[in-house]
Amino acid sequence: MQFVLVGVNISSAPVEVLESVAVGRHAMPLWLPRLASHAGGGVFISTCNRAEVYADAADPEAGIARLTEFLNEIAVQSGRAAILPPHLHSLRGDDVVRHLFRVTSGLDSLALGEAQIAGQVSDALKAAGEAGVIPHRISRLFHSALRTSRRVRQKTGLGRDRVSVPSIGVQLIERSLGDLKTKSALLIGAGETGELVARALRTAGIGKLVVSSRRMERAVGIARELGGEAVPFERRYAALAESDIAVTCTAATEHVITAHALSEIMRSRPDRPVFVLDVGMPRDVEPAASAVAGVSLHTLHSLEQIAAEHRESRKDAAEQAAILIEREVSRFGERLTGLETEPVIRTLGARAEALRRAELERALRRLPDITDGQRAVLEAMSRSLVSRLLAEPIDYLRSTEDPDAPGEIAHAFGLDSDG
Repeated sequence: MQFVLVGVNISSAPVEVLESVAVGRHAMPLWLPRLASHAGGGVFISTCNRAEVYADAADPEAGIARLTEFLNEIAVQSGRAAILPPHLHSLRGDDVVRHLFRVTSGLDSLALGEAQIAGQVSDALKAAGEAGVIPHRISRLFHSALRTSRRVRQKTGLGRDRVSVPSIGVQLIERSLGDLKTKSALLIGAGETGELVARALRTAGIGKLVVSSRRMERAVGIARELGGEAVPFERRYAALAESDIAVTCTAATEHVITAHALSEIMRSRPDRPVFVLDVGMPRDVEPAASAVAGVSLHTLHSLEQIAAEHRESRKDAAEQAAILIEREVSRFGERLTGLETEPVIRTLGARAEALRRAELERALRRLPDITDGQRAVLEAMSRSLVSRLLAEPIDYLRSTEDPDAPGEIAHAFGLDSDG
């Protein structure tokens, strides 16, 4: 068996392609059983930066093809026209392990070193576990990735100066608008990302903060803690009409701000532009809104320049993290090989010992007059012979990177037919 991965991410694909395969938390239980039927199970990570499917396959090429079919099925049912193949990436074997360790540690994020991704990977693992579609090897891979992420943050500078997509987004707002003390901002979405946006806006000194969400209790809690105001989701357009800035980060499957509504709002305030940052996935703001006079619409791709500056400033920490991850990839491979080969080694040893004892007893019955000393010599010789015969296949099992080796050795020695 080999690990396989197929996915798409923000660094190599347009937002419209990424959102075509985005699956929200509430829809994940509907798709995970389909993943099981396509590829025998696995884990599906879907965030604002990426959509990636991890599985295990005896035939890697076939496994990658099945995962590609799975993502294509999501794209078709999303109703969004997207041509996936040119933007999909696929990996197998240790490259999957390395990639997941880097993703979970924040090395493959738009905001280098962001901590939020580890929680998202953990949520994806939990969802697959609750759906009963996670193979044992995949479970071990993800648990190891999460441990590696913690180690990276503890032992390198990547864990300092918490950087996230929301914090970079607020930096973009500051660069575009200048001092935010006289500005008012509307935040639509009160999940984990929304809370991070709200805190970043408050840290930046925003003059007025309004929070809107379908989950009113969440909006009220964030607004109360940060000295803002909460408004019902149904009143979001009225609040937007009074705002200089709007940031959206919901898990909605439809647009929460339409181009028509924005057009109506801007017609009533022609001399007051609005800065709109959409970090939702799928997008919260109808793309046609970018053509509305007075609207400056930005998406995740708008953050790339600031993200690149952060990557350069944290280059040394990233290099330290990459070295640590390489060691962890090697250790995981050793542990996984041991997990799969040790049962074969134990069975092989037990079979050889049983045969040795049976043959020794047969020989001793034909030599009734030998002394105890001669018996001991035969005993030692038979043990040494078995040990030497097994040394080479055992060394091979413990050192090989071939995932099929345990099964091949078991078959060669007839262990797979033991009943």
